[in-house]
Amino acid sequence: MLPLILLVGGCSCERRPDAETVPAGTDVQVVATPAVDSQATPAAVAAPAPGPASSVSDAVSTVHAYLAAVAAKDWPKADAYWSGGKPPPRPDDFSVRGVEDLQSMRINNESPTPLDRDSPPQSVEIPVTIRVRKQTGVYEIRGWYRLRRKIAGDGWEITSASMQPSMG
Repeated sequence: MLPLILLVGGCSCERRPDAETVPAGTDVQVVATPAVDSQATPAAVAAPAPGPASSVSDAVSTVHAYLAAVAAKDWPKADAYWSGGKPPPRPDDFSVRGVEDLQSMRINNESPTPLDRDSPPQSVEIPVTIRVRKQTGVYEIRGWYRLRRKIAGDGWEITSASMQPSMG
């Protein structure tokens, strides 16, 4: 009986977080890279792994990966994160995409808020604060990104955003 108890007691059924996901509430530092070096995406903001069971934390990873592509000025890669493969004519996050002379960007996000009653949610809103360092100083851009699961279920796509420069 004792060996059976030790065998069952040693088994753990808890799920461990994936190494490549960025949990909600984390800070990620993204250093701007020249546009020609678009492959220099930090591992912490890599695109989420595709799969039908992608969790809400994959939505956070999608936002971080998108912002890393924006910092690198890799527009084809950044645009691919939007629904339909392109942002609106004047992107809702123009204050982020339009930053010139970017030296570094620190991304802080809060926990995603489900926008529907599905379990797991099919759409979420992720509050984001970005601290931008330029040659002229440091400032913040605050707002949110809304994402929905892709129809094929293999990840998330950005549907809208509202990002505005902040005074502090």
